[in-house]
Amino acid sequence: MATHGRDGAPCDDRAVLPTQLDAEGVADLVDAHPGWWATAGYAVPPGRPQVRLLGRGESCVVWSVEPGLAVRVPHRPVHELPLSLEAELDLLARVPDGLAARPVAARTPTEDDPTAYLVSSLVPGEVLAPAAWTDALLAALARTLARLHVGGRTDGLPAPGTPDPVAAAHAARDWWREHEPGAATVLEPLWPAVLRRMEQALPAFASAEPALVHGDACLSNVVVDGGVPRLIDWEWGHVGDPARDLAFGGGPLHADPWYAALTGRQVRAQARAYADERERLGAPVDLGPLLVRREVHLLHETYFIRPHLHRVAAAATDPGRRATYLEAAAQLRDGLERWLG
Repeated sequence: MATHGRDGAPCDDRAVLPTQLDAEGVADLVDAHPGWWATAGYAVPPGRPQVRLLGRGESCVVWSVEPGLAVRVPHRPVHELPLSLEAELDLLARVPDGLAARPVAARTPTEDDPTAYLVSSLVPGEVLAPAAWTDALLAALARTLARLHVGGRTDGLPAPGTPDPVAAAHAARDWWREHEPGAATVLEPLWPAVLRRMEQALPAFASAEPALVHGDACLSNVVVDGGVPRLIDWEWGHVGDPARDLAFGGGPLHADPWYAALTGRQVRAQARAYADERERLGAPVDLGPLLVRREVHLLHETYFIRPHLHRVAAAATDPGRRATYLEAAAQLRDGLERWLG
């Protein structure tokens, strides 16, 4: 669950809150665009579009339209999104078939019309609780990620330099201290230990080969249908280190509903399944550095997500939501303290 911006991410400069559509508004929108169905691979269904609420994520409310459209409506100004709606639509078109939704349409608000949305085909399946992820499912997810990293098109996208976990950690800490100094205080007790671990891992990043990555492949962004995992919510997609996508599945640092508690054996087995699939696809990876980078990406994600969890909990009006985020923050704090010694 990534939480703050990347340098160079496309960004809309309009701060207007997009029109918040209800089910009837989504039905009207789909009715007005019958061509969307053919783009998604369906015939136009008869009658009024049947709409139901799928859920509310960090950035968007998601609606399902039978038999197979998904309509995402931002619930915050589009300039705050990690990736513009048009850029996310373009990213979906770069993903190999069968791994994600099929892109359909996107719209950014204007001064005259604040409507904003991203439309895609509906990805079949359900989000599983972290405890439901078996070794077989973890291996299947590894193969999905390998196919993304080998087959995803990166032409025309910004090319990153060699990833530097030390510089990334300093940049993230500086961001929190500048923008959210109150929440950032939770970072300080473990900062020296985190920085040491980043410095120790730095040599492993020299062998990282950039690829199209989902960027936020935590388990709440994976749906499973018939044992096949597919990825949803691509707003953090970019060209980067493939180990990041593996890391977000979890490990010794875990918190529901995002990261599973995985043993060292499970982490190594999933990485081996990933490496085997890369080998089959003709794009082998060095397993040792991959595992080191995976560990460091998980450390970065779970360490720097803690101020976000505290910030959301402090702003929450729903007691259940507040409790969920505070519990996750405490779970990660305890896990980090154990892991870092």
